[in-house]
Parts: sequence; structure tokens; C-alpha cells
Amino acid sequence: MVKSPLTLQSRARGALLGHACGNALGVPTEFLGSPERIADVFPGGVRDIVRHDTPGSPFDDDVAMAMILGEWVTDGARNPQDLLTRWLRWARADGRGIGVWTREALDIFAAERRPPTRAEAGGRAGNGAVMRCLPIALATLASPRNLLSATLHTAELTHPEPEASWPAVAVNIAAHCLLHGQRDFLPEVIAALEMQVDVPLEVLEAVRRVPYGRREDLPITGPASGYAVHCMEIALWCTHHEPSLERGVVWLAGAGGDTDTNAAVAGGLMGARDGDGAIPARWLGALPQRERIAALAERLVGGASPSTREPPRA
Repeated sequence: MVKSPLTLQSRARGALLGHACGNALGVPTEFLGSPERIADVFPGGVRDIVRHDTPGSPFDDDVAMAMILGEWVTDGARNPQDLLTRWLRWARADGRGIGVWTREALDIFAAERRPPTRAEAGGRAGNGAVMRCLPIALATLASPRNLLSATLHTAELTHPEPEASWPAVAVNIAAHCLLHGQRDFLPEVIAALEMQVDVPLEVLEAVRRVPYGRREDLPITGPASGYAVHCMEIALWCTHHEPSLERGVVWLAGAGGDTDTNAAVAGGLMGARDGDGAIPARWLGALPQRERIAALAERLVGGASPSTREPPRA
């Protein structure tokens, strides 16, 4: 039996739902550190979503901030201060899972009505921008010339370090390709990054080693497990090498390190690759507000046509 081609809408839903499912699956293991410790607590592995809703939000920071970003775009808003205000409102009302630096960046905005500077970031390059960037890839699908600048601009609102913002760009270029059905996305990611003078060499080298890198060599655990460059590399590696979305997300949820964000970003990319039909029904059934997430994905791609391909550029 020949499978029907995936629609753009299915890929778009797969991106945001895969991201949300990956995040939810990884939340229970986020602070356990090592795969050995996770195996002690979850002898059979983490294969099902366990809800961790709070009164302020049903979502962890990865999904909450991505949803706010996506809805800011679909509302037609273009004022970055409005986006920062929405993130700040969520952080003050709930803020579940929010990173130390992301909270500090939002506090700077609250006090001074501006994003933080690189000097204030002080070299901190966590994965807080990478974890929320996918809505921009969907929103710019029909206007790929805007993908790089929009991703970089929204990333730098809280994460001005290049090692934190450019990994988000790399992930979104990959998502752009996958949403168009281009499974061999790495050449385009590399080519687009090589054209930019501001891309840190560490980011480019991490992308270049994805095709031949080994799973056991991925920088998953250790003190730098929340580093944006590592998160990007892990997600790109899984999307390139792992044919099963379910198997890839389950593995990341049990692999240690920053499990919830690694599984979220990789789950989003694999969802863009395989469509929402690849996400286990039991995960979707346990996911909070899945209809809202799916509807947002469809609004973000809007009238974009998968037949119109143009490489993203600055």
C-alpha cells in the first residue's frame, strides 16, 4: 500500500505537537541527571506522558514560551516589547521550568523596558531560545527571506549571546527544510550558516559533525547539558539519524541531561519531518490543550505553499 504524501498542515501540526509531547515526556526526568539514575527511577523507561499541570499553566517553559511566541505572531503583533511583556506575564503568573538566565533577562526588561545586553548575559548561552523557536519557522514558511532575521531577533530578546541565538537559527532552517518535505536538510543548514559572518565557529562545527557523529559521543550529560549549541546538535543528530519519532523521543527522555528540552526540540523537528500521524495516539491523548496547539500550527503556516521553495537567507 502506497502512503499518501504528507500535507504541510500535518507537518506543521507534527512540529508543534511533537515539540510539546517531547517536552512533556522529558519533564519527569529533567533533574535526574544521568541515564543510570533515570533507569533506577523508571526501570521500564519513560514511555508515557504524565501531566504536571500547575494553576498558572499546563505547560513547562519550553511549550509555554513557544505558544506565546506563536500566538504573538498570529495576532499580527510586531512590537518586541509586547512579546517580552507576554513572556514576563507568564513568568510572573507561573514560570514553571523557566531557566535562571531567562528569568533574569525578563526581570531586566521589567525594570528597564529593554532586552538584556551581551555584557549583562556575561557569556551565558543556555538553550532558552532554541527551545521556543519553532513557531518562527512555521510563520516564515512562505517568506523564507525573513526566517534568519526573525529567528535571530526573537532569540536575542532574551539570549543575546551568539552561541545561544544562532543555534535557534540552525534549528529553524532545518525545520524549514523538513516542513517542505526535504529530509536531507543538513547541506542547507550548513550553507546558510556559512554565509553569515557572525556565526560562531563552534555552532558551525557542531552542525558539520552531525552526519558522521555517533550517538554515544553526543554532549548530552555533564555540567554543560543545557548549552544551546549542544541542544541544537542533539536535535539535528536525532532528526538526521533516528527514523522513528517515538523511539528518538523516548531515548532522549531517558538519556540524561536536559531531557525535557532535548526531547522537545528533537521531537519538534522529527514531527516536522514525519507529520502528526507519527506521534503516538496515547501521547496526544495525554497532552494538554492539543487542539489549541494544532490550531496554532495551522494558523502559523496559513497560506504557505510547499511547492514554493526558496532557501532562507539573511
